[in-house]
Amino acid sequence: MLARFRTVVLGAAVVAAVVGPAVPAQASTRIKGTCTGVPVVYAWSPKAPSVAKGTKVIWKAVSCSHTVTSYSSNWSKNVTLQVGQTTSRVFNTKGVYRFRCKFHSTLTSGKCSGMCGRVTVG
Repeated sequence: MLARFRTVVLGAAVVAAVVGPAVPAQASTRIKGTCTGVPVVYAWSPKAPSVAKGTKVIWKAVSCSHTVTSYSSNWSKNVTLQVGQTTSRVFNTKGVYRFRCKFHSTLTSGKCSGMCGRVTVG
């Protein structure tokens, strides 16, 4: 790999510095946890995003407190978020990663109903 040089003029002196290759910004996807309406509807938005390997997924409690809790065996997460807080994970392996809010969903025999979602990494 060839190094790149950048020349900087500081007053009367000329300084050459080695500069590495540009690092691309990490891709990210945001998932919002909300509670709106009468009757109240609890939801993830988007509910089931598909992302590329290496994507950082960020969950945010936009309204109401929520948990981000995994319920598939290929990952582990159980975080409680107050309004305005976030949590994240970088997904580096292909697969389907299921999550739910324990406050606003039920899980019976592996089947989630209510505030449930999934991240598909392809």
